[in-house]
Amino acid sequence: MPMLRLQLERLGLEVLDAEARGTGYAAATRQPHFPMMAAVYFGAADLLRWRLPQSVRQALAPILQFVAEGRAEGARRLWFALSRDRRSSEGALGRFIFWCAIVLNLRIHSWECPEAEAFGALSVMEEEAEDRLKELLDMPDMHDSEVRPLNVLMAALLEQMRLATAGLWTSLLADAGGGGLKEVLEIAEALRQTRRLDVRDAVPLESRLLDPTIASQQIVDRHSHMYGSVQALESQKSRALKKLSAGAYEYADDRFIDLLRTEGALGR
Repeated sequence: MPMLRLQLERLGLEVLDAEARGTGYAAATRQPHFPMMAAVYFGAADLLRWRLPQSVRQALAPILQFVAEGRAEGARRLWFALSRDRRSSEGALGRFIFWCAIVLNLRIHSWECPEAEAFGALSVMEEEAEDRLKELLDMPDMHDSEVRPLNVLMAALLEQMRLATAGLWTSLLADAGGGGLKEVLEIAEALRQTRRLDVRDAVPLESRLLDPTIASQQIVDRHSHMYGSVQALESQKSRALKKLSAGAYEYADDRFIDLLRTEGALGR
């Protein structure tokens, strides 16, 4: 616990540093100056496809049910209230964790619609989520005991993401005469396939689908909890591609995202 408290304090100070520099959370997670923010952000996204032993799935099921029934709202409201303090590391930590929760929920809700990510709508919403969070933190009504802050934020942002996806679709069609749209739809279809994979196999493939210029070392740095070196990353990718090409890949159905679907707790 002392070590955990120290790590959380460091993370909060890192968030304060990013805010002082005027660096948005989404941008900070992709810069080398903010390694702890990146570790939490990418680690949370990776968690969705982490394979879980049966014993862990059984232990998590009642916890997910607890959350789905709204019985975690007290803790959420406390985090939300703490996030109002713009000068302390605790407040900064609360804002960043709340933002990560919003982004993770957006990803979960759009899981079956990879077009949102292929079109760039999910990236747009990451920035919008930070702005909307900080805006609502200053609204007294949002701190009422009957208000569920995460649900309020998600309701607004999901509608905005729908509109953003439709707008980007229309823009691509108009600007490229259909050629650019076809390319993005191909990326979306590829993402639809990678979302069925184990996280270790999905990350190297998806990272380059979304950003062909990204270097292997950057991928390793962002997902160091899975790959110890560039060689390990490339070996993992090579094995996955060989299995996929041979039609011998065993798709995972015991990941955290699969458990969320089973328990009906998606986006809660």
